[in-house]
Amino acid sequence: MHIIDADGHVEENPITFSDAYFDPKWRADRPSIIGMDGLAYWMIEEKLYPRRVGRGCHNLGTPVSYNGKPTRHAARKPDSLESMELSDLSARLKIMTEEELEVQVLYPTLFLAYPLSSNPGLVTAMCASYNRWLGDRLGKHERLKWVGVVNLDDIPASTAQARECKKMGAVGMMVLGTAGDDLLDNPRLLPFYEAVAAEDLALAVHVGWAAPAINNLFTHIYPSGVIAFLMPVLMGFVSLMSGGVLDRFPNLRVVFLEAGCQWIHFIVDRLDHRFQHSAKNLSQVVSDTAPIQKLPAMEYVRRGNLYFSAEVEDKLLPQVLDLIGEKQIVFGSDMPHGDRERFAARELLKREDVGESAKSAILEKNPLALYRL
Repeated sequence: MHIIDADGHVEENPITFSDAYFDPKWRADRPSIIGMDGLAYWMIEEKLYPRRVGRGCHNLGTPVSYNGKPTRHAARKPDSLESMELSDLSARLKIMTEEELEVQVLYPTLFLAYPLSSNPGLVTAMCASYNRWLGDRLGKHERLKWVGVVNLDDIPASTAQARECKKMGAVGMMVLGTAGDDLLDNPRLLPFYEAVAAEDLALAVHVGWAAPAINNLFTHIYPSGVIAFLMPVLMGFVSLMSGGVLDRFPNLRVVFLEAGCQWIHFIVDRLDHRFQHSAKNLSQVVSDTAPIQKLPAMEYVRRGNLYFSAEVEDKLLPQVLDLIGEKQIVFGSDMPHGDRERFAARELLKREDVGESAKSAILEKNPLALYRL
């Protein structure tokens, strides 16, 4: 079996936003790194990222170095700077081989927080620079694959980036579970989905601090890391379905990443319950309340083009496999983020409550299909 890691990460660094990749128009405002008390922060328009305390807090792993030396939190990780920042691809491949990972699909770290700026032009330049950097660094690498990032506050640029990323070798495009304080079924986003579908790229809905209206409810990172960080993935699942996006783009492959799989039963059941109620009862009183989506939620799942990542320790994984089958679950290591566990795939292989066929599907066959590898 060749294990495919459907969700690894890269830690952005000064090269990501260097002159080689950053739009000259915006270079004066590009992100820079400052050091403080053994830690490092990205400075963007005089604001620091990550912001681990206070209202709207978030906990990003990047940056992991300052002046070439690891930060205090990075020094605790098993991964080297060269592996985390992709300055030496052999370093990443070495730790992948140690953990028996044949292929890894890489996602960003800095872009897991929104907003990074109130200036759409600057954010678009940041996304484009990141994509050019990975396109140049990895291209169509045999073992290291990557997904692009976009600024959903700039839809013309996002559609162009989807096409450009495909040319540079990307296998998907990442979004968070909301487009800021807009849901993912907002009509303004449709040209972007059309471009992703046309390029046969996966649409990856990843955990992250996506919605300021939710983020700013929290002043402590612990509950924020449970609600503001995770819940937008569930919101993205609901909005893509309930808003008719999956009807408009029935062949779009969508994966919901890093929120585990134990929420699927609850959300699908609630959607199907409300779908029936709205269609049969409420819409008879107020016609505008009739569901936009054409089918019950479970019918969209059964089409086979919606994928979900599972944590290897998810207690309800066997029940999820019973519900949706074994062809739509994938595995992500989260390498090199701080809360990951090394050799995680081994833990799945050891489980006695998951069949061998399902293990093979989760670790190899499903990510092959999702990313068209």
